[in-house]
Amino acid sequence: MVFTGSTKSSKPARDVESSHFDRQAVQKLFGVRQRRALQLMAGLPGLRAGNASAVLRATLIARLEETASGGEFQWEINRRARVSEELDRTRRQLAARPVCIPAAADVEERRLRDLSGDINLKPGELRIEFFGAEDLAAKLLELSMAMANDWPAFARTVEDDPKQAVAAVR
Repeated sequence: MVFTGSTKSSKPARDVESSHFDRQAVQKLFGVRQRRALQLMAGLPGLRAGNASAVLRATLIARLEETASGGEFQWEINRRARVSEELDRTRRQLAARPVCIPAAADVEERRLRDLSGDINLKPGELRIEFFGAEDLAAKLLELSMAMANDWPAFARTVEDDPKQAVAAVR
């Protein structure tokens, strides 16, 4: 059985000099609740006094180290890392979703000659004047649509050598 979240390290158990740990000690040492502490202690040799029990410190440490070095535990650690990365990526994407890019109605038919005056192209240089992130996104959309609709004119405009621009179109 993999005890995720509670076998991060056997170091806390090593630092305590007691020979036995009861359930409350296991809970405090590893920051777990009663149920997880009992799962960690299950099947280990120890002492029993009424309903209370304590396990040998050395056997608890050995179980934690064995679990941490096992394939299932390593797989679970990697899975959690992948889930965390995916959640971070999704959060970043969700932050961008509510943005509405204000674009002209005819942006899909835009040609290079129709670009707004805030977008200036010349060989080796692109200059866009904007007043915020959404305005910049709208201008980049306008430029990309013009490029898609009129690639030969775009290539001629940005290439130093007109012959290179013609070759790029072919």
